[in-house]
Amino acid sequence: MKTSKFLAGAIAICILAVSCNKVSYKKTPGGMTYQLFAGKDTQHIYAGNIMKLNIKTVIRTGEKHSVYFTTEGRMPVFLPVPGSSTPYDLSELWTKLKVGDSLVATQMMDTFIKRNPELIQRFKAGDRILNYVKVLAVYTSDSAANADNMKMQNEWMKNEEATIVKYLADKKINAQKTPSGAYVEMITPGTGPLVDSGKYVSVNYTGRTFSGVKFDSNTDSTFQHVTPLSFQVNTGAMIKGFDEAMRFMNVGCETRVYVPSMLGYGPNPPQGSPIKPFESLIFDLKLVGISDGPARNQAPVTPHGQPGGNQ
Repeated sequence: MKTSKFLAGAIAICILAVSCNKVSYKKTPGGMTYQLFAGKDTQHIYAGNIMKLNIKTVIRTGEKHSVYFTTEGRMPVFLPVPGSSTPYDLSELWTKLKVGDSLVATQMMDTFIKRNPELIQRFKAGDRILNYVKVLAVYTSDSAANADNMKMQNEWMKNEEATIVKYLADKKINAQKTPSGAYVEMITPGTGPLVDSGKYVSVNYTGRTFSGVKFDSNTDSTFQHVTPLSFQVNTGAMIKGFDEAMRFMNVGCETRVYVPSMLGYGPNPPQGSPIKPFESLIFDLKLVGISDGPARNQAPVTPHGQPGGNQ
């Protein structure tokens, strides 16, 4: 994948330079150690621009490395350049870069723990944060950045859908396609009319990744919420793939829904969830009830991770 090659190439250049002792590290005014690797482009970055970046952030504990965030194998990020920078932050370096440049910046976890002692619950004192950045493009207007971002999302969606279609074909699964591109497999037919837009539904569900990791359920007591999920269909309360599946169901119906990441959480899975950015999902659903309004004396349930819900 092109994204992977860009990032892998940038990191390889940085590591090679370090290993050959060709690196002369500098420090930002905020005290962050960094090194720039110049590309061939001459387009500078200015405040107000929008950058298209590949990023990999690694947490180093002693000799061990763990990837905290990466765009490798995923879509690049689009990031506006602020008018001012934050000390000991990558924003100190944005206006030093040009298109095609690569960057390595090191931050000490102790600095962040001093600012926010609660971080010690998630990270270790003495850890180092290694940031690898590659500048792919710079835009001077929101419209240009949005156009490129939309083009990339459409291409990503096509690839995801093709992967799901192949998965279904390989397993000989018969599924119906929703308007936006999720796939609904009928497990057990229900009775009565199908769910219509604007109706309120009560649903039992279990969500898992394609690799089999269960991330949420309201029928598994392990997740500590065994009340049906209640919401209004087609109001934006749920992720699109989950929402659109409702209109293929009636009371008592059980389905399995295959949701591309762009109809799920995309780059922003719920905090604390095992879902990875740009990870496609599978939901097992059972429609418990349909009504014209919210159930009396029952507030809509918002389970951990909101399967299809906005945070």
